[in-house]
Amino acid sequence: MPVKIWRRKGLLINGILVVILLVVGITSYLVLKPASSSTTLVTSTVQQGTVLATVSSSGTLEAAQNLGLNFTTGGKVTQIDVKVGQRVNAGQVLAKVDPATSDDTLEQAQAQLAAAEAQLNAAEQGETPQAKQVQADQAGQAQQQIVTAEQNLSAAETSAEDDAASAQNSVTSAQDTLSFDQQTLSTDESKLDSAESTLTAAENQLSTDEAAYQACENENPSDPTTACATQATAVATDKTAVSNDTSAVSSAESTVQAQEETVTQAGNSVTAAEDSEKTTEDHDKASIKSDQEAVTSAQKSYQTTLASNTESATPNSTTIAQDEAAITGDDVTVQTDQQAVAGTTLTAPFSGTVASISSDVGEVVSSSGAGSSGSSGSSGSSGTSGSSGTSGSSGSSGEAVGTGADGAGTGAGGAGTTDTATGFIVLTDLSNLLVTATFDETDAASLRVGAAATVTLEGVTTTSAMSATVAEIDPTSTTTSGVVDYGVTLALTEDPAALKPGESVSVSVITGEANNALYVPATAVTTSGTTSTVVVVGANSTEQTVPVTLGVQGSTDDQILTGLTLGEKVLTSTATPGAGSGTGGSPFGRGGGGGFGGVGGGLGGGGRG
Repeated sequence: MPVKIWRRKGLLINGILVVILLVVGITSYLVLKPASSSTTLVTSTVQQGTVLATVSSSGTLEAAQNLGLNFTTGGKVTQIDVKVGQRVNAGQVLAKVDPATSDDTLEQAQAQLAAAEAQLNAAEQGETPQAKQVQADQAGQAQQQIVTAEQNLSAAETSAEDDAASAQNSVTSAQDTLSFDQQTLSTDESKLDSAESTLTAAENQLSTDEAAYQACENENPSDPTTACATQATAVATDKTAVSNDTSAVSSAESTVQAQEETVTQAGNSVTAAEDSEKTTEDHDKASIKSDQEAVTSAQKSYQTTLASNTESATPNSTTIAQDEAAITGDDVTVQTDQQAVAGTTLTAPFSGTVASISSDVGEVVSSSGAGSSGSSGSSGSSGTSGSSGTSGSSGSSGEAVGTGADGAGTGAGGAGTTDTATGFIVLTDLSNLLVTATFDETDAASLRVGAAATVTLEGVTTTSAMSATVAEIDPTSTTTSGVVDYGVTLALTEDPAALKPGESVSVSVITGEANNALYVPATAVTTSGTTSTVVVVGANSTEQTVPVTLGVQGSTDDQILTGLTLGEKVLTSTATPGAGSGTGGSPFGRGGGGGFGGVGGGLGGGGRG
């Protein structure tokens, strides 16, 4: 049983393979069979020449210079020298405002500048002869102060020496007196000691004699006077001696006491002399120090005076720099005020036509900063961008060129140019027109600044195409209803006589070019993914599909880099009566389509993909 099942499966698979092979064989036969008498083959010959790729759009003519002019200095309008529609030349006076206030301000600024220049001149010259004489006198006085201070110092030092010697003499004299008095006191004290010794001896002798007298009286009680007369005389003599010696001791004591006072006074005199010496020394030192400081101060004052005189006599670089800076600032102010005066006159920055005047004489207008003219914009009329071919080259959409005039000129200011320029006077140059157009992001990617183009007036059949070049590609895009566009400005390379701003034009820009190239009609090429092929028609109308390498793909022809040779015939389309080919087109068309009935449509579909 399993064997039968497998046999049935094998028969089924083999049947399917046979059907597939049959379909492939029939298809190959239909493609490669010689053309029958009922099929007409349309062929073209491989040729050599120039192939162009272009992208197209619609645009608008605009003035390259369309500038609104305003006074840079406001005021009452005193005169208007032009009329609307009048042709003017570059530099021509257009209008004026009252310059009185600006003139006064300028005069004040010029006076301030003159004063600053005079001050700088004085600083560069240094001091005057009179000032030098005054400073010389001051220097002489300062030097004399040094001499006086040095003399005072010398006198103080001499006085100090004299005072020191005198004080030392006083101390020495007091010390000598003290020494003498001390010696005298010592002598007096010796005399006192001697007197006291003599008194003691006399008192002892008296005592002895009195004892002898008493003994004698005791032995001679009956007649002591006679018997003891000798003893009595001795006692009397002793008493006289004791009395005299007592007086001598008392006198010696008085002398010693007096001398002690003399010694004390002499000691005090020494102390006083020493104190006076120290006081005098301190006073003299203070005087000398003060005089030394006076000398130093006078010397410094003299040096300061000399330095000041030198500095005053020499131009001061700091003062000069400050004066120069002041002159620079004042000069800028003068220039600004001069510009303000010039700004009361409005002149034409370029030759053109007066498009509008917004005010009349007697009206007051405000000021504005200096403006500049430029392109009237690259945001021209929007048109549907139609591509009649794709280019193999990629342009730089970020590159730009200046298309406007330079500056607004003396006195001219105002807004930069826009599609609707405004200002006191609007000036337009009708002799220089630009074309503004928009291209979708796919076509814009193939554009480059400097690319050649043609411009044709829309709806006018009597004019020929004008040459132009891509002058500017907007670096940023605009999106409308999901469509991303880039603004492009083109400069006409021909005289735009009889053309007017605002007219609509068709624009065709060359995005690719191949010269001396092999090419075939675009309808002969079939592209699927990255592979392109053509059908070569040989002898007896035999057909062979050949892969080719494309170069520039133009609007009607494609450049062939490899795969074909000059003179070969290629199939461009077929026509089979009654075959129901739809549009009767070629299977090689860019947009696909029918050909060879249903099968041919399948083979030729997809176009360039």
